[in-house]
Amino acid sequence: MSSIFQRPGDPYLYLYVERRWYCYDPSETPIGGGSMGTVYRGYDVETKERIAIKRVIDRYANNSMIRERAKLEASLAFRHQNLVEMIGYCEYENGQGPIFILSKFVNGENVDKFIANLPDTPDRIEKICRIAYMVLDALEYIHEKGVVHRDIKPSNIMVEYGSNVRLMDLGIARMNSGNSFSHLGFIGTPQYSAPEQILRDSTGTTPINASTDIYALGITLYELMTGANPFESTVEAETLMRQMRDILPDNKKIPKKLLAVLRKATAKNQAERYQTAAEFRAAIEEGLIPSKSLWQRFVNWLKM
Repeated sequence: MSSIFQRPGDPYLYLYVERRWYCYDPSETPIGGGSMGTVYRGYDVETKERIAIKRVIDRYANNSMIRERAKLEASLAFRHQNLVEMIGYCEYENGQGPIFILSKFVNGENVDKFIANLPDTPDRIEKICRIAYMVLDALEYIHEKGVVHRDIKPSNIMVEYGSNVRLMDLGIARMNSGNSFSHLGFIGTPQYSAPEQILRDSTGTTPINASTDIYALGITLYELMTGANPFESTVEAETLMRQMRDILPDNKKIPKKLLAVLRKATAKNQAERYQTAAEFRAAIEEGLIPSKSLWQRFVNWLKM
């Protein structure tokens, strides 16, 4: 029996994954999408539970590297409150035809839209940092398992039920130990990509590691706090050049102490960045503590 079928007169496409049947209506408006695929609202046939079904864009589906990447994404069976949970992978035929990646449905909105609706109060920056802590918890979890996300950006961070945060789209994630497509060139989103992603070549002299995700999250936090991406240009080549060359610009919306933290997170040299998610989180927490005034420092000196 095929793992994918459609009944005459029935608009739903049925997918058999991990011994369960799921379905979705391809004619319905997608709920999301990106450069690699389109996401539809689907259902567990038995329980009626909502799920997300990503159909890899058909023109890419017969690319062996993309098929391997899709299988990798579906195989990342992580269980963490700040990660989207994968269900599995489905294809018409082994090695060819359309590809489907199934995951749990996340009822929420992209983090940039959520933050745009936050009131401009004194604790706004702190609220954004609390969101970052949950992303960092997710990153710490996958990094400990030897996985690098490689595409941290606002559209891959969802705020669920107005409180919990989930990191989405592990589709270009890579195991640190390497795999059949780890030698391929630049993969990511230019506005958030670290220099080593841009310089990536077959020699492996520019390693992709945990600090690559830390860099992208630093850019993301700057954008969420200021409302603008610091390196974006209408010309992609210029965006990539700014990633290689420029530091985060001053911005009055970000306290100077916290801006210094983000600049360290986005250092062009990997060795100069925070090396772990936990280290980055501790630095953000410290960066939120207001600097002592000259008078406070003088009083503290007198007490010594």
